[in-house]
Amino acid sequence: MSDLGSAIYVSLVQSIQDPFRPFWSVNTVLLFWLFTDTHSRPYRIVMGFLHGAAHLLTTFLLGCQALVVTEGWLGIQEPLLQTLVMVTLVGIAGWSIGPMTVGVYLLISLNVFGRHDNEAFSSLATQDHKNFLRMKIDPDGVLTIFPVGLRRVPRYWKPAEARGPVLVPDDPRATAPELIEPPS
Repeated sequence: MSDLGSAIYVSLVQSIQDPFRPFWSVNTVLLFWLFTDTHSRPYRIVMGFLHGAAHLLTTFLLGCQALVVTEGWLGIQEPLLQTLVMVTLVGIAGWSIGPMTVGVYLLISLNVFGRHDNEAFSSLATQDHKNFLRMKIDPDGVLTIFPVGLRRVPRYWKPAEARGPVLVPDDPRATAPELIEPPS
């Protein structure tokens, strides 16, 4: 049996002996299933499962590699020290590989299936295309919500001449606020 096959076998045996391990695996997949943004139930089930499974597979492979490093390269035989070093190695590698896994998921979701546009674009940190909600409660207690958007925010400012704000926009390319959809 190959080393990877042995690792899979040992993991399955330990999962049967310790039900706490599959509990976390199921919760990981469930949380990524809940994260999946869609209006299609089959898409949510399939993509949520695949995204969660990708993270579990990544964690498993990082653990296998950490075992190779601690036993083979570093020659650590003491179980507690080996566990501490392995957890540290998986944590350091997972710190960069986990977000890359999410990024690949968002890339595929956005470009292939047209989903998760908000999550995918939030990391770009662009100045423009900002939105906010303006709320008005009339004397009768009715709440009206106005979704307002700015296509291009001002880049230059000047001191105000009258009372009011300290600075006012001084950028001719900036757009005025506009409703992005009708008030509700």
